[in-house]
Amino acid sequence: MKFAIADDSYEDRCELKSYICSYLSEHNITAEISEFDSAESFLSAWESESFQVVFLDIYMKEKSGMEAAQELFSSGKSPKIIFLSSSTEFFRQSYAVRAVYYLVKPIVPEEFELAMQFLEIQDSYAVPFLKFRQNNVERSIPTEKILYIDVQDHTTRIHTTEETISLSVSFRQLTEPLEQDERFLCCIRGVIVNMQHILGMEDNVFRLEHGIRLPVNIRKKKQIGEIWRSYYYAHMGDNNL
Repeated sequence: MKFAIADDSYEDRCELKSYICSYLSEHNITAEISEFDSAESFLSAWESESFQVVFLDIYMKEKSGMEAAQELFSSGKSPKIIFLSSSTEFFRQSYAVRAVYYLVKPIVPEEFELAMQFLEIQDSYAVPFLKFRQNNVERSIPTEKILYIDVQDHTTRIHTTEETISLSVSFRQLTEPLEQDERFLCCIRGVIVNMQHILGMEDNVFRLEHGIRLPVNIRKKKQIGEIWRSYYYAHMGDNNL
């Protein structure tokens, strides 16, 4: 999930981002947050990546947040918009672009909480986080960032979009929770892959991001291929794919 904050006030962006991060952490929701200091820079970024949730300050230099929202609405794009403003002047206009909420500055914690509830955002993953111990320290990582997990020389490794984590824990014990999550598929013994990150299947190999190639069990190739294609076509409209 991707959030965008468009506000020409650095202080206001920092405050809002703090509120958002606290809310996401409290509700175990994973999201990327991008900041923009103008409506123009936000709209420019929108051309290359879609945001599911957008916080738009109405009073910005040159193009206003309301004008940016109207452009999105006219183009048929429909992110969930929450307006930010120091007044209620544009409150009625916010309905015309189907805004979710209208937050008046300075932000009141109770109002922010209500706005987030109106967004109705929640990760639909069966297992949004994978928890484990590393060097006697409890860790938790978003499962959507996991590329694949394998075992090599009695070491179980979690390969993510950011790092590789080596653990002294059995492969079975670590991956058991992921069996209930439709995204994860055992492609060969000792390797479980997150189908969100599969780009394609060639012969007996899955192609992943970053040039990664994972072998597929030859005996179960047809069955594994059908599971992946079924997942792919069911989720081909998702932003993560």
